[in-house]
Amino acid sequence: MATKRTANKHPVVEQPSPKADSWTIYVQSKLVELEAAKRSADRKWGENRLITLVDSELREKFWTQNGRLHQAIASKDHAKFDSSLAGMIRAYGVLDQMATDDGCEPADVAIPRIEWEMQNGQTMVVVRSVTEAVTVQRQRQELANHHIWSMQELEVLLADPRMQEVIKIKALVPTAQLTSFKPTDSFKPGGVTGFDDFVDDLVFSDNDNMEYLFNSKQAERFKDGSN
Repeated sequence: MATKRTANKHPVVEQPSPKADSWTIYVQSKLVELEAAKRSADRKWGENRLITLVDSELREKFWTQNGRLHQAIASKDHAKFDSSLAGMIRAYGVLDQMATDDGCEPADVAIPRIEWEMQNGQTMVVVRSVTEAVTVQRQRQELANHHIWSMQELEVLLADPRMQEVIKIKALVPTAQLTSFKPTDSFKPGGVTGFDDFVDDLVFSDNDNMEYLFNSKQAERFKDGSN
């Protein structure tokens, strides 16, 4: 599921908080149906690709309908929300039919892949092998080549000494999630504890006490690659 949405994309699905009002709970529960329609389209055609395969007139109608949905949510209009949501779900079917009628080629389902909408709105694709990456590059001209990766390539990146140090840090707290990685000239693997040289270059979420991650006694276990 994409992490960022632009004005031309339908509202994101979020789990309501325990204190959410009845309107928010209703809206989010219904948006799951719309997200399911989008996921189905993405699996068949590729992440966010279907809207690019139809003509501009249909694309305009799709985005206009999406605008109605946003407006209905903002105004808390129950009837208009139900109507506009149903219209959006039907719209995915219309897009699919037009792309099919125009002879557009669906994404190759024979190649297992993960497609992810990045925060800049572009799509990243991860496949298993370099051969599969080349096939995707040939079939999906709308994708930027530098956003198509194979697991073979990712393995090489993860083997980099700096990334190995990040992996060791992450291993200290299994629930930690790397949210920022900005290596500078001072980012160097090693140091007295193995981590001292780049504490400020990493940002983890789901961890309120970062000092624990970089505690010398904890880190010393990984200094020589031991655990």
